[in-house]
Amino acid sequence: MTPDQIPQLLKQVSYADPRVLPDDPKEVAALAALWAAVLTDVPAEFAMQAVGAHYAKSPFPIKPSDISTRWQAVVSDRMGRHTGTFEPNQHPGLDPDDIKGYQQALRAERDAVRTGQRAPTPSRAIAPPLSQDDVRAMRQQGDLLRHIKDASREARADNARRRKLVAQYPDLNEQMHDLPGHKQWSGSVGGNKRTAAIVDEAEQRAAGEQQAAA
Repeated sequence: MTPDQIPQLLKQVSYADPRVLPDDPKEVAALAALWAAVLTDVPAEFAMQAVGAHYAKSPFPIKPSDISTRWQAVVSDRMGRHTGTFEPNQHPGLDPDDIKGYQQALRAERDAVRTGQRAPTPSRAIAPPLSQDDVRAMRQQGDLLRHIKDASREARADNARRRKLVAQYPDLNEQMHDLPGHKQWSGSVGGNKRTAAIVDEAEQRAAGEQQAAA
């Protein structure tokens, strides 16, 4: 949360518990500064929800640490379900030789998972699966970077194939580009069910046309 969001949060808290806000404006300002320092990493929307969740179960005044503790529990759960490994097929636009770019994308991906902007990627969602022993062995043999490059090239080729396939059907192409974040669709499906459904429909149409032509 930013300091300018704290007054609104304290106002919401006061609706449920007037004891939280002191009468002296100077004390209110000091209280707001304290809450801002504790909640700097907590999204405002989550903090608002945490207030309601607290008073739904507890008669005691809420403290900023109550909110931050709830947030850390959510973050720990998300990151615990996230593999923490970088999957090139999720970033087909990256140059396989751009190590700095991969590092920045990895940090951005983890931050998106931490803040809830992106769902965690469990190990079962990654194909082909690589164990930690596999990764260590590949590092020792110098094959890890080669694997990343190969996977990235394959992902780009698959994305290009899907883009070309969907573009053959104007109605599906329009549906695809109407999806949120798909105006410049890369061809990646990821975990988006609506994207996968459109691609699946295009593949079924293409298969039907091939059978009819045979």
